[in-house]
Amino acid sequence: RRKRKPQDPNLAWCWETLIKVSRSYVLVIQQLPEVLQDPICVNYLVLRGLDTLQDDMAIPAEKRVPLLLDYYNHIGDITWKPPCGYGQYVELIEEYPRVTKEFLKLNKQDQQFITDMCMRLGAEMTVFLKRDVLTVPDLNLYAFTNNGPVAICLTKLWVDRKFADPKLLDREDLSGHMAMFLGKINVIRDIKEDVLEDPPRIWWPKEIWGKYLKDLRDIIKPEYQKEALACLNDILTDALRHIEPCLQYMEMVWDEGVFKFCAVPELMSLATISVCYNNPKVFTGVVKMRRGETAKLFLSVTNMPALYKSFSAIAEEMEAKCVREDPNFALTV
Repeated sequence: RRKRKPQDPNLAWCWETLIKVSRSYVLVIQQLPEVLQDPICVNYLVLRGLDTLQDDMAIPAEKRVPLLLDYYNHIGDITWKPPCGYGQYVELIEEYPRVTKEFLKLNKQDQQFITDMCMRLGAEMTVFLKRDVLTVPDLNLYAFTNNGPVAICLTKLWVDRKFADPKLLDREDLSGHMAMFLGKINVIRDIKEDVLEDPPRIWWPKEIWGKYLKDLRDIIKPEYQKEALACLNDILTDALRHIEPCLQYMEMVWDEGVFKFCAVPELMSLATISVCYNNPKVFTGVVKMRRGETAKLFLSVTNMPALYKSFSAIAEEMEAKCVREDPNFALTV
């Protein structure tokens, strides 16, 4: 919960809605300097509307494409609601004009950052409504598409407030690695849910799973567990290559609150890789870190030395799990 409820009823509603749709995000937002908390809350809900539109399978792909491309043109219109909605996001969509009213209270620079982000994100989201993820570069693009413009927008907010090194604006590649690392973890963890969709949502690249399986839907079948684990370890190893650029990004963040906002999700992603590695439970349910471990990471990461210490500990823990018989053993280590 927020430590202090906003006086403005629309802003209070935005925070309550954020708690409903993303409890973990509320925690990290509250680590930010106060001047950033409300803009980031509004930013998240604007994005949530766009994500909901992208993921609404009730809308045919050919109709979603123009809606995604045009989304950014409407985020300042208080009479507009995204033409979508399902599950836990129905209330957000029904009451979306309340988000718009708060968006219009942001300074013009922040509004422009968010508008630019939605324009770029909406366009990039249409790519994978038209084609499949076949190669590792496709997976990189998909992971960047869903998170990259957001990371770039947030970086602009950090630098604008002098909370991070301005050189980050020239290093979109580092923002991209931050985004791709988080995006890939979500894709990996949601494999069971995605292959059970009708039709299946295939975000694992055939370049990886095709080495072990003829049909990705077989990955959740017990008789293919050996092949499934080799495939899982392969895609997890691919995700590890984003870690070094992520550390480079975080070295350029000056403010402790912003640092924690950036560092905690990345560290939790590495810990999730360690939990998922060679773990057959990935194919039978959702694998998560224990709450106590999450709390420990959340409290411990306050600066780069603490972050390096935690990264090192998790890396050593994962290295100890590495299976010598695994085809990717040497690369993983």
